Amino acid sequence: MLRKGILFFVFLALIAGAISCSVWRQLGKMPNDKELSDFVSSEHFNQDKQIFENRRPELIEAMSKRIDMGTMVDFFLNDTPHRVPEEPLPEMKPVDIKRFLEPTDSVRFVWLGHSSILMNVQNRILLFDPIFSNAAAPINFMVERFQPPVIRLEELPEIDWILISHDHYDHLDMETVEFFKDKGARFAVPLGVGAHLRYWGIPEDRIFEMDWWQKKSVDGIDFHCTPSQHFSGRTGQDMKTLWASWSVEAEGVKIFFSGDSGYDIHYRQIGERLGPFDLVFMDSGQYNLKWREVHNLPEEAVKGAKELRADYLVPIHWGMFELALHEWYEPVVRSYQSANTEGVNLLTPMIGQVVELEQPNAFARWWEDLIE
Repeated sequence: MLRKGILFFVFLALIAGAISCSVWRQLGKMPNDKELSDFVSSEHFNQDKQIFENRRPELIEAMSKRIDMGTMVDFFLNDTPHRVPEEPLPEMKPVDIKRFLEPTDSVRFVWLGHSSILMNVQNRILLFDPIFSNAAAPINFMVERFQPPVIRLEELPEIDWILISHDHYDHLDMETVEFFKDKGARFAVPLGVGAHLRYWGIPEDRIFEMDWWQKKSVDGIDFHCTPSQHFSGRTGQDMKTLWASWSVEAEGVKIFFSGDSGYDIHYRQIGERLGPFDLVFMDSGQYNLKWREVHNLPEEAVKGAKELRADYLVPIHWGMFELALHEWYEPVVRSYQSANTEGVNLLTPMIGQVVELEQPNAFARWWEDLIE
């Protein structure tokens, strides 16, 4: 009996150790002193504080003062109904990969939920902010997905480029990154994020770190790293890595991906310098008036799309994780209302639906069937 008891506690210790090791690896790795010293040429890096900053540096500190312990208690104990759907959201499964891969002179994409986008840009295959693990947190039972991924990592087509907007868990996923260690996919990331990728095994020659307004042209695609208004860190507001949005252009087709961002003048600036855009994906969910500096309200996302001079708007950052106090469907309801009012063409595909810009698309208001 004593021997069994000892073995049981050894087993628990091993499990705890494994969990601890996994959590530790999930934290990633911040840029070292040498790497930080390389960032001094960036206009957005505060050399004295050794952190990246927004156009208005005071915003994050002011926001943090409003998000007190009461806000945290409200988040965990607030009984607002429907923050999580009561049943799985409708999806197109299996994803029609054969159709997705057909040659195209335009853009074809699949929304995978939240901010994860699988995209065919004139026959180059891109992934934006992919997260395939069970949770958007270092611990598996926190911030769990509403439902399993509509497509497994192993079912994905060969990926040419993976674009990451910043290092928060719901955008930079260790499990997904490690899957691509031995693949050929290259990573385009903001300054500093490469430290995480190298720690998780991605070779240096497949990592391209960029500052705001920097451009990289490869494989017939222009990648522009563009501004956003947010923050970074996997253990708090470390701000040692940059956050960004992305502009992608291939033979006249232009796409904008906002990453996470609050509303500011950068949308108009990007529209003036790089627009107009055929298609924009805009942060439209997980917002709150207390943290509107770092996440657009849906109406602000629509306004930003107009300033970007977008032909079509796709609201993202909703439909997969509970990271705010609003109902799960509120982002798309408000986006739909605002887009109609402002005359913006809104695309609202189901998860897993293949969307083609060069062909007419029909979108049902599928969320309405799930609202009581």
